[in-house]
Order: sequence, then structure tokens, then C-alpha cells
Amino acid sequence: MSEIKYQLVKIKVEESGSIIKFTADTDKKFKSIKGVFASLPDTEIALLGTTLELRIADNEIFPEEFEIKMLSCGQNVAPNDRFYTQIDEEAQGSRIEGRYTDGGNARIYPYVAKLYFLHNQRI
Repeated sequence: MSEIKYQLVKIKVEESGSIIKFTADTDKKFKSIKGVFASLPDTEIALLGTTLELRIADNEIFPEEFEIKMLSCGQNVAPNDRFYTQIDEEAQGSRIEGRYTDGGNARIYPYVAKLYFLHNQRI
């Protein structure tokens, strides 16, 4: 069995400037979260001014107004190198809570922003 799992959290952004609160539970079968990656359609433009506040297991990971561009990259980066890996938080059913604030620069609304969480160490 794989020692890695990718968990996807989708955030539907209805209109420019939307503020969306979201929650999810981590996989109970994995010990920890080791990374996160953000994917937005029309990335280069939609990233501008967009922020993400994030907590895992009630621990602050990214503070209010953390720019989501810090969690994204272009297509020229290999898939395994795209994750922000300065995270080591307990998974095992922990709660993910966040607030996504759209920067108002996407070309098309609505759109879906995706957060990919990298889980590690199957229980």
C-alpha cells in the first residue's frame, strides 16, 4: 500500500472578492500532513491579491492575508516539487479550517480553487 495520499479540498468561488470559509477532515488512516499545493484556473492572474488563512488541528499554518501565490507554481515545475513542504501536522482525522479570499482578478467567475494536501505515513 502507498505511504502517500493526496487529499483534495475544492473551494467554489462564485464572484469577485468572495470570502469563503471551508472545513474538511484529514484522512484517519494517515499519520501526518507534510505539504500543501494551491491550484487555480488561470493561475497567473487569479493569484494576484488572493489570500488563504489555514489551520490544521487547531494549529495556525498560514495567518490571515497569507498570499496564496506562495503555495503555487507554474507548469514548468515537476509535480513532486510543487508542494509547500514546511508543514508537519497530525492527520488522523484532524480538522482543516480555512478562509479563502478572492483577489478579484480572475477572468471568469465562478471558478474552483483546489488545495492539495500531501499525507504521509499510513497507520
